[in-house]
Amino acid sequence: MRLTAEAVAALRRLSALRPEPVWLVGGAIRDAALDRPVADLDVASRGAKALAQAAARAFGGSFVILDAENKVYRVALRPRPRSALRQIDVAEIQGKDIAEDLARRDFTVNAVALWLPIASTAIPPAAFLDPRRGLADLKRRVLRCESGRLFTDDPLRLLRAFRVAAQCGLTIEPKTLALIRKHCGLARKPAAERVQAELMALLAVPGAPAWLKLMDDAGLLTALLPELEPARACAEEYYGVGGVLKHSLTVCARLDFLLENLRAVYPDLARSMAAAPRAPLMLAALLHDMSKPETARRDGDRLRFFGHDERGAQRAEKILRELRFSREHVRLVAAIIRHHLRPGHLAGGETITEKAAYRFFRDLGADAPGLLAVAWADHASYLPAPRLKRLLPQACARKPGPLARIRPAEARKTVRHLRLVSWLLRRFFKHDQAPVPVRLLDGRDVMKALKISPGPRVGEILELLREAQAEGRVQDRAQALAFVSRLGLDP
Repeated sequence: MRLTAEAVAALRRLSALRPEPVWLVGGAIRDAALDRPVADLDVASRGAKALAQAAARAFGGSFVILDAENKVYRVALRPRPRSALRQIDVAEIQGKDIAEDLARRDFTVNAVALWLPIASTAIPPAAFLDPRRGLADLKRRVLRCESGRLFTDDPLRLLRAFRVAAQCGLTIEPKTLALIRKHCGLARKPAAERVQAELMALLAVPGAPAWLKLMDDAGLLTALLPELEPARACAEEYYGVGGVLKHSLTVCARLDFLLENLRAVYPDLARSMAAAPRAPLMLAALLHDMSKPETARRDGDRLRFFGHDERGAQRAEKILRELRFSREHVRLVAAIIRHHLRPGHLAGGETITEKAAYRFFRDLGADAPGLLAVAWADHASYLPAPRLKRLLPQACARKPGPLARIRPAEARKTVRHLRLVSWLLRRFFKHDQAPVPVRLLDGRDVMKALKISPGPRVGEILELLREAQAEGRVQDRAQALAFVSRLGLDP
């Protein structure tokens, strides 16, 4: 196993700060064994707080208390050119010695230690303390936990198993999955902030939907988000066994496909869409239909879900606030859920007008690309993955072929919706035309031109002006004043 020269030099400096033994543990060893970049160093020692404070001074970093009760501290390092290291975490050894500490750690791949200092970048296997055979599991790329006690000691490990496996490309051992299934009822026991952080880290990983499906198979997904459980038996006539929940997981998979294949799907937009916030968008996709069960009503031979968008947005806000999500993430996820039907409604007409597009972008603002990505995934979920890939040129290209050639009618409808989403995405990122026109006049201009007092009429006139700008009927200040003057003549 090899560590970078930078990591070895930092560990030598660190071990020289304290007379007590210092051990490299956990993530850095795991990542080095998997040939992953090592950006964070984790060490364990007696006198952890004093060591972390000394390290903050020595490295010019910031001292942060991560867990006062268990004595875990962080040294946040300042970014430096050509430096890969971001932080050093220092934890108090738990138990009487390092062997007892390793026995308490969550997974075998994290229960490996190396006594510092290190002589060179190349480290022989015999140098490691590996009582639980974590190195062998790393070689097999297996995530393993030997005892349910490790989950009852800290139930956050139930979710962490999936996050670590997803980030490191590991397979969760069947016996460990069985232990997770047995203890999944503990999922909401940890502090909300810790659950939120693990969930967002998982959702940020490419391929996360496959792990969400595995979480659901193990009973953990709906133990963590019990509000999703009623969706499992809802609308099976449309979605098959698994109902709305199955559909939502498929939407997550389609969203992941889109974000991972932007250059193939939208070569002209890939650069603009690359900054999409993957984790909150994935969360919105997972929760977007959560209120379908409570709004389901029979309308003749159809099952309808009137109001599930607004009701779902309200429920999502409540859930995410309870899990201590940031205000911005709560707002974004709720906005996407609240408006996720709008692109489909716009696709209902023969054409979409500039006025309708303006109103859409006016209401969504900077949230529009994220909403459209989730809407794309929602509509794409109605096509099997192989068929979707074949129809992408018809659905997403700048100049697609005739729609009438697509069979059957349901596939044609889906492609039509995807074309509308594609048009809106290109309209949003169109460089020579802002999705919401810049105001040519303000309220004072309107009151002066029409000799009227402040009031609701001023705002109504400004909104009509912006719609006229969006349609291209008003293009400069002179035309705007003329437009406003004509409105003033109306009774």
